[in-house]
Amino acid sequence: MPTVPEIITKNMVKQLRQGVAPWRKPWSTSIPRNLISRKPYRGLNVFLPATQGYGSPFWLTFKQAKQSGVHVQLGCS
Repeated sequence: MPTVPEIITKNMVKQLRQGVAPWRKPWSTSIPRNLISRKPYRGLNVFLPATQGYGSPFWLTFKQAKQSGVHVQLGCS
């Protein structure tokens, strides 16, 4: 299982190969938040969701999605 730094590095390399500098601000200034608790993420948990380019700042854990009845398909983004 990859570590958090390996996941972030892989994501950054992927974005760089696509011509995107992930440290520049193409993303929203909204701090990513948990959809259920509404608590803002902290530390590295801010960087990864914030650089994905989604319009919504709200995220769920896999467990929260399953408990909410949301269907999650492996490998989709």
